[in-house]
Amino acid sequence: MKKLLSNTGATILLFLLIVKLGYGQDFNKSKLTFKDQIRFSLSPVLYDNLTVIHWGEKLLKSRPVFSGEAVISYYHQIKNDIGINIGAGLGLAPYYINYYFKAPDNSIFRTSIYKDNYEYLGNIKHYEYVQFMWVFPLSIQKLIERDENKYYSIEAGIKLNRVVAYPYQITVGETYVIDDTTEARLFDFKLDGTKKNLVSYFLKAGLIKVTKNQNTIQLNAVLHYSFSKIGIGYYEFQNLPYESRGQVSQNINYIGLEFIYGLSLSKRSKNNYSE
Repeated sequence: MKKLLSNTGATILLFLLIVKLGYGQDFNKSKLTFKDQIRFSLSPVLYDNLTVIHWGEKLLKSRPVFSGEAVISYYHQIKNDIGINIGAGLGLAPYYINYYFKAPDNSIFRTSIYKDNYEYLGNIKHYEYVQFMWVFPLSIQKLIERDENKYYSIEAGIKLNRVVAYPYQITVGETYVIDDTTEARLFDFKLDGTKKNLVSYFLKAGLIKVTKNQNTIQLNAVLHYSFSKIGIGYYEFQNLPYESRGQVSQNINYIGLEFIYGLSLSKRSKNNYSE
């Protein structure tokens, strides 16, 4: 996922460079027909996998998982084609873990009365979507006129992410029946929330189309990153002839798309624009 984030960031930066080179002379000449907007955005995003530090066999797996964010924001043009956005919304920070492996022949699971069913252990796919966050983004946005009623958009900002249910603890485990009187624990996982407020940063690049009624439709590619961890914990496999345990941490990094509808509060004709 780190490689994916890096490649996505490089792609967005390349896009910005191409736009700058191709349209740099028109940066201050665009004649916007809207100045103030209420914007409604929906973002399908792909969250980073858990960071896992293993000791022993690497039995636990994690991978990126889809989630989303919804925001209502206010846009105000402050100078030429530069504006600011301030908003509030709700996001969801998920994670995904799984494991599936052949039971060692000398493990207790192969002595069970159900040993024929325990040849492979796990096949557990655990998704967790409990970390709701209030999000409060603040950004500066540059619009570059592409042609009539269409603009390139470059946006960078900072966001406060406030965990709704804090403190919290997530626990996951799995136990197998060995016989009528015996059970054997296979897996334990725990993740604790680290803090209620997390700061993150984001970069967006996209395209805006102005409609006939001077509202806007916008599509962005989004890169979102935070240095903070939303959760830290551990995992451990038990009753195996080898060691398999480790530390886990969850971040709120993601890449995604953003769909925005902008409702213009102040409208004007290009013919009435004055520089």
